[in-house]
Amino acid sequence: MSFKDAIAKFTDEVKDLSSLQVTTYTGSLEEAIGEGGEINWEAFKPTSGKLVLAAATLVKADYDTVNFRSGDKSLENIGDLLELHQSAVESAQNGRLAMVKMFGGLIGLG
Repeated sequence: MSFKDAIAKFTDEVKDLSSLQVTTYTGSLEEAIGEGGEINWEAFKPTSGKLVLAAATLVKADYDTVNFRSGDKSLENIGDLLELHQSAVESAQNGRLAMVKMFGGLIGLG
């Protein structure tokens, strides 16, 4: 891939960089795994009725952040799920920062 192609692809993906959304669900393995043993990613939505949204975080480009934490008392290990969720948010933020730094270095900004 040429540098020009890389910049064009990056520019196309900028809309994905404008916000960061992390969602954490809980449920049974049978509800998350589809035919052939593959994860059914389409089932991971609050309207599926099979999986429960335990936590969600939206971080906007201007660093405004919206957090959701389930208040459902029936969720087992909610503390562990929230720790996992926070780790995923931090990992995603670090990944984005690394990508921006790498891109900045490619165009001579870093």
